[in-house]
Amino acid sequence: MDMMVGDIYGEKVNDLEKYGLTADVVASSFGKLGGKSEPAAGLKQEDLARALLLMVTNNIGQVAYLNAQIHNTKRIYFVGNFLRHNVISQQRLAYAINYWSRGKMEALFLEHEGYLGALGAYLLHQGLQNGKVKVSKESPSDKHNKKGGKDPGKKTRSMSM
Repeated sequence: MDMMVGDIYGEKVNDLEKYGLTADVVASSFGKLGGKSEPAAGLKQEDLARALLLMVTNNIGQVAYLNAQIHNTKRIYFVGNFLRHNVISQQRLAYAINYWSRGKMEALFLEHEGYLGALGAYLLHQGLQNGKVKVSKESPSDKHNKKGGKDPGKKTRSMSM
């Protein structure tokens, strides 16, 4: 279903090399369907699902690469249910990161990442920002008092005139 660079240029190695491409790079997702009078004719549902999965995964890989480039990082960690047992997407992401970065970045996949969201929320709640713990000079009871609550450890005096 996908049109590859090799489908456009053939196997002309010289033409491909000057553009830094190989014949197996996707030129257009679902590109081979555009020229058909009946694009859905003869398609298997599993082929369509695979092509869609590869298109989405390639897109995620390119966006991840661009973000890693902006933030000047060499390792990109991928987590989540979408990838947990999705070997096809893991392989495609690893290929995409390697391709776009010309081998300078690495796609990494964690095996036991189910609690990373909760861990991140906990660290944010603790004041961790940009890899550093934000230290507050106020005690927890000072923060509580600012919100209008009373600190049970402090005695209050009332004065009358």
